[in-house]
Amino acid sequence: MAKKNTGKASEQTFEEIHDTLGKRAYYCRLVDAAEVRGRTGRMGHVRPQPSDYILVVDGKTSFAEVKSTQNETSFPFSLLRSKQSAAAKMILGAGGSYFVYLHDLTRDRWFKVPYTLIQIVKDHGKSSIPWADLKEFKWALAGLAS
Repeated sequence: MAKKNTGKASEQTFEEIHDTLGKRAYYCRLVDAAEVRGRTGRMGHVRPQPSDYILVVDGKTSFAEVKSTQNETSFPFSLLRSKQSAAAKMILGAGGSYFVYLHDLTRDRWFKVPYTLIQIVKDHGKSSIPWADLKEFKWALAGLAS
């Protein structure tokens, strides 16, 4: 049986990749409900966060959501919470950048997908993007992880 995917290992790898960039990168991990529970042992009131991270790389600031999946054929949009999608739309509307960093656990591949693409696909009535359609979004920095 496959090990349960909590996403924490992918988030750690995401941070390690950016750590290799030294002063070229800065990330701020936004607090989520799981972190509050881990710190206090119980659920507290946590406002929904727009993403997992606020990220700056080479002077460009963006919001970054890290998702991992064991889906062998596609990235299912059901992994994104409705509050995250709503925030992504507002961020894009304000002229900001929002990326979903996808970790395909079945092949240990990473993709950096602009939320604009996800929205276009959703607007066409689709609920996922096949891995084959994400080739051009393969994340080159993922090779830096140790």
